[in-house]
Amino acid sequence: MVYTLVVDEMFIRNVKFTPYWWEEAPRPEIYGDGMPSAVDVAIVGGGYSGLSAALTIVRGGRSVAVLEADRPGEGASSRNGGAIGATLRFSFSKLAAMHGLETALRYYSEMREARSWLYDFIEREKIECDLHKVGRFTGCHRPKDYDLLGRDLDFQKKHLGTDGEMISKAEQQFFVGSDVYYGGRFLSEDGNLHPGKLHQGLLAKVIAEGVSVLGRSKVTAIRRDNDGFSLQVGFRSIKARQLVIATNGYTGKEFQWLRRRVLPIQSQIIATEPLHDNIMNRLIPENRQLGDTSRLHYYYRASPGHDRILFGGRVGAGEIYDRRKSGRLLYRRLIKIFPQLNEVKVTHSWGGFIAYTFDHMLHMAQNDSIFYVAGFCGSGVVNANYLGHKTGLKVLGKSEGETVFDSDYPLRLFYSGKPWFLAPVIALKYWQDKLGL
Repeated sequence: MVYTLVVDEMFIRNVKFTPYWWEEAPRPEIYGDGMPSAVDVAIVGGGYSGLSAALTIVRGGRSVAVLEADRPGEGASSRNGGAIGATLRFSFSKLAAMHGLETALRYYSEMREARSWLYDFIEREKIECDLHKVGRFTGCHRPKDYDLLGRDLDFQKKHLGTDGEMISKAEQQFFVGSDVYYGGRFLSEDGNLHPGKLHQGLLAKVIAEGVSVLGRSKVTAIRRDNDGFSLQVGFRSIKARQLVIATNGYTGKEFQWLRRRVLPIQSQIIATEPLHDNIMNRLIPENRQLGDTSRLHYYYRASPGHDRILFGGRVGAGEIYDRRKSGRLLYRRLIKIFPQLNEVKVTHSWGGFIAYTFDHMLHMAQNDSIFYVAGFCGSGVVNANYLGHKTGLKVLGKSEGETVFDSDYPLRLFYSGKPWFLAPVIALKYWQDKLGL
């Protein structure tokens, strides 16, 4: 936990540059002292996808070790906004226009299945993670977005049975206490949760099943043996018959095949100081998940206790590691949405890396006898857990592991893992949002 004195008026005196979620779910200090010499399956990455795969595999009768370079869940699994949905980066109607209705139905039907799977998993495993099925309101950043969202909702209702409604600008105060949007769309089946507690509960289940979860255990090299793999971890090594790579936005040069196929993108979040019930009930009624249609996309919500606002998005064309700077930029956008908060202070400012794929679609793949699961395109609460589970079934050779997302990751020439081209793309999106284009 980091405490820093700052002079910025928007920050409290002892602002924390660590996730708000770590207050109730601090990252566990698990070291690799008890690393086994050999297991059936080694999993690199101790976030949602790695642990979900581990739980499925160990319950399938295989011995498993999870190797995490930092503390388990240190990355996006405990840094995200906690949103739950059944959406892809392309709308249902746009995906149908791109690939045909039948293909779009396959993708979106499985996304709905993935959301239901996560809801059922949390309930079945009795994981206490402040799950709220409160729905999601998406505000229209531009007037024309209202018709776009409306047509897509009608299309989803017709073919998927989606439960939702369009909300006019006159009615949006019942969903978000702001006049900045031109109406919006409400999807009733979405929700939110405490991402740190979800990871903590999943980790506890995995450890209880006998999986060796090894923190501070960075894999520095992989060597093939006749009967599998040998993974180098510092001065030690561990043998495994099968290998899963689940490193997502933190994929290093040790896994160059995957590194060349995912784009690490930074997202930042701030948390406000506690706010009075009257303010919270007016600004974020019913604790709903909120977002907008801007190209850079801001997402926000109330804390699980409904006593402060958590506000996130992408700020800055380049990567920002100064959490004071990213916090100031997010705060400016927050005040545009809720100008009545212009004297409210920020208690936490943090960020982390998610991972996109080149086609903005989900993938899990097997290459050269190694299983890969990564690239959740900003919706990892559902997608990482679900595809981790599917990867586990695939490792076990189960037919239930079949999924429409089991497909090759697209590749681009001359890309080696550092998305140098993102800065101009994000700058363009910023100006498009600013000009309402």
